[in-house]
Amino acid sequence: MLVWGVVLPLHGSGDHEAVPAQAAETPPVAAEGHPQAAPSEAPAAPGGTGGEAVTKSLVDDQASLLRLGESKLASGDLQSALMAYNSVAAESEDPVQLATALLGLARTLRKSGEGVKAAATYELLIRDHPDFIETPSALLELGRTYRELGSPKLAIARFYSVLNATLRMPEAEGLRYRRTVRTAQFEIAETHLSTGDYANAIKFFNRLNLLDLAPVDRARARFKVAHARLLAGEDLAAVTALRAFIEQEPVAEQNPEARFLLATLLAKLGRDEESLQVTLDLLKHEHERSTPDAPTWLAWQRRTGNQLANQFYTRSDFTGALLLFRALAELDPAQEWRLPILYHIGLCEERLAQHAAALEAYGEIAKVAGDKPLPTIADIVRMAAWRSEQLGWFTRSQVDLGELGPPPLPPPAASAPGAPASPDPAEVALATGPEQPAETAPAGAALVAPAAPAAPAAPAL
Repeated sequence: MLVWGVVLPLHGSGDHEAVPAQAAETPPVAAEGHPQAAPSEAPAAPGGTGGEAVTKSLVDDQASLLRLGESKLASGDLQSALMAYNSVAAESEDPVQLATALLGLARTLRKSGEGVKAAATYELLIRDHPDFIETPSALLELGRTYRELGSPKLAIARFYSVLNATLRMPEAEGLRYRRTVRTAQFEIAETHLSTGDYANAIKFFNRLNLLDLAPVDRARARFKVAHARLLAGEDLAAVTALRAFIEQEPVAEQNPEARFLLATLLAKLGRDEESLQVTLDLLKHEHERSTPDAPTWLAWQRRTGNQLANQFYTRSDFTGALLLFRALAELDPAQEWRLPILYHIGLCEERLAQHAAALEAYGEIAKVAGDKPLPTIADIVRMAAWRSEQLGWFTRSQVDLGELGPPPLPPPAASAPGAPASPDPAEVALATGPEQPAETAPAGAALVAPAAPAAPAAPAL
């Protein structure tokens, strides 16, 4: 078809420029397959010439094909959309219809994953139809296409071209083009951020904060500044920026992610108490939300709570881990979520020597799971039952040993001449702290040390 004759040469060497294909010399073919008379040869129609009637019919047909292509593109039928747009691009002589077909074709190719062909088609549209009303949008999409293809410099150049293209557009579309310009400015900053040029990203996002932006766009720009500082390694500045964003944009879409970033950054800096408080605040805030964006907040809550609780557990801060696991257990009553969290709670209680509380957590697992636990939690139920049995045996053994009384102290060993005197047992107790009860197993059974808990899989975002 005509369009491929135009687009494909652009994919070759950069020394060749695509040349629009020449119109076919054969006469157009009617629907029945017979040659159609030229407009000058067509018989006169009542109320006007035959040529005008044929032209109007062709224009209407092309308009129908454009609508069909748009519908097929929206529904995901990319092959049909390509056929419709190709047909218009190959046959239409109307500049607006041709430009519309090229734009639809470029969008379809981009959605199909044909980035190179899409970029070539966008370039053809911009070159041949600079005054097309959708040219600024085409430039914006072309910049995004170049960025996806790994050409950030070309992307930024096309985003800047959006600013110039809007100057030639009709004043009646002023509001729409101003939005396009702001989007282009966002894309410039985003491109710097994605390429690791954090200094320029911060500069451009800060410039956006000076514009008369909608509240949603202003919140997005402020969050991006804080995120860029974090990625740039400006930890203290990032902490300040994230705290300010959380306080000043409490309902922003990025607020839960900002809390996650702040909590993990504080943990990285060794400020565990602050990290714990930020995470607990996030979890409590989640319980109060019933807005449409609640699923997003819930996903960030699970991710933040899982990550921080496991970090505290790994560092043997069982008190902090226990606080987080208890809060996580209240998020969702589903067995697949709640029972693994209860198992972690039991482990933390064991490490804190709260044996009765640990047995209660393990017992709740057995109670909730029932006689026929779901396959996804069968292992958790089995491990909880084993730990409950071992912990009960250990508790009974401690009681029995206590009833027998303390064992007699062995006689002091003779010291070799010149050897240091044996330390007094009281001094040893003071130096090492109270003796912790050891976990023992029944005779003939190997003691299995509890492993660090593996948190439930974080939800995909």
